[in-house]
Amino acid sequence: GSFEAVRQQLQLIRRGRKPSSVPVVIVGNKRDLQQHRRVSGEEGRLLALTERCGFFEVSAAETYHGVLLVFHQLVDLVRETRALRKSVARVKGIVRTVSAVFGKKRAE
Repeated sequence: GSFEAVRQQLQLIRRGRKPSSVPVVIVGNKRDLQQHRRVSGEEGRLLALTERCGFFEVSAAETYHGVLLVFHQLVDLVRETRALRKSVARVKGIVRTVSAVFGKKRAE
C-alpha cells in the first residue's frame, strides 16, 4: 500500500549521493476520515521519526490550507538546505585557502 510506497521512495532517496541534502516530508491524507485510512497517524509519525524527516497530516477534501502549509514548509526546507550547502562550500573554500597559504610557508 501507500506506506510501503513511502518506504521504497525513502530508500531510493537514501541511496543517492548525498541523501542528507534532500529535504523530505511525509504527508498523511484523509485526516478527517480516520476509518478510511490505511496508515494511522502514529505509524506515519514513527516512520518520519525513524527516517529523520518531517510529517504532516492533512485533509485535501476539507480545505486547501493544510496542503498549502505543507508546501510552504517544504519550500522552507529546500531553502534551508541550499543555504546550508552554500555555507559549507564557503567554509571549505576558506579552509583550502588557509591550507594553501600555510602549506606554502612550511614548504619554503
